[in-house]
Formats: sequence, C-alpha cells, structure tokens
Amino acid sequence: MSQVRLFTATSLDGFVADSDGDSAWLEPFRESMFTESGFLQSIGAVIVGRRTFEMMQAFGEWPFEGKYAFVLTSEEPWDLPANCYFVTNGIAAAVQAARERTSKDIWIVGGAVTMESALEAGFVDIVEICIVPRLIGSGLSLLNSLSKPQKLEFEGIQAFSDGLVKMRYEVVD
Repeated sequence: MSQVRLFTATSLDGFVADSDGDSAWLEPFRESMFTESGFLQSIGAVIVGRRTFEMMQAFGEWPFEGKYAFVLTSEEPWDLPANCYFVTNGIAAAVQAARERTSKDIWIVGGAVTMESALEAGFVDIVEICIVPRLIGSGLSLLNSLSKPQKLEFEGIQAFSDGLVKMRYEVVD
C-alpha cells in the first residue's frame, strides 16, 4: 500500500520561505532533493493546498507532470493541468482519491495548513525534512501550530555533496 509522505525543505534556521514568501534560495538544491534522492520516482500523487497551488501556477511550468495532483480548496475557480483535481471536502477525501489512482506513494506538498491537517488526521506515515545549508534569518515556518504533539521515530539520514541533508522519520501512532 502507498505511504503518505510529508516531504519538505527548510533553511538551517528552520524556514521554508523568506519573509516575502520566496523560496528561490532552494533552487540550487533541487537536483539532490528530488532526483539524486530518488524521491520523485517513488511518488504517484501529490496533495497541495490552494495557495501553494496558485504559487506553483504563477511559476509557469507545472512541476508535477505525469503525477496525479489533488488541490484542497473550497471553490473551483480555474482550469487545471492534466491529472489535476479539486477536492472540496477535506484532506481525508484527497488521500482517498489519491490512493484510488496510484499504488505509489503520496506526497503532502504544502502549505502549512495542508501539512498540519494531514498530520493531525493521522494520514502521514513518513516525515522527510531536507535541511538546506542556508541561514535566511526570518520567514515562513514549516508548520504554524499543531493541536497535539506528533511522535516520530528516526529512520535515517542522507547527506549530499551540495551540503543538503535529508532526515527521514516514521510517524508513530
């Protein structure tokens, strides 16, 4: 059965984007995060929040070509890329729809509210955090606030020649 994975990157001081919401500082590390690590090959579907989806759309090229994508939103205001669907009834419906379409793993992309919802609902099996060797001083945190602590069990660490370090944890019930 597919696993639901929360996979993201933060600066060494714990931010996913700078104070303007920009994450361009991550660009030099994309190759090690997504290709060298083998991450993207293991993913069959992504679940993304509406605001994160809108940011991705603004970049132009759709980054999830060949994968199913489920956008959590309360409205359906625009056209979608191929294999992309709106989900208006929550994270549980998105996870179920993703599992119906792929046997590969499911990536909870973000933003913070989407990741928190998936964690708190008990859907996340694996948490993978890439630590990027950058200090940006201030910005957007990985998570806003969880209503309850999440217990994680360390599974491993992977280091890359560009200085990126990926830590992997299993979520313990």
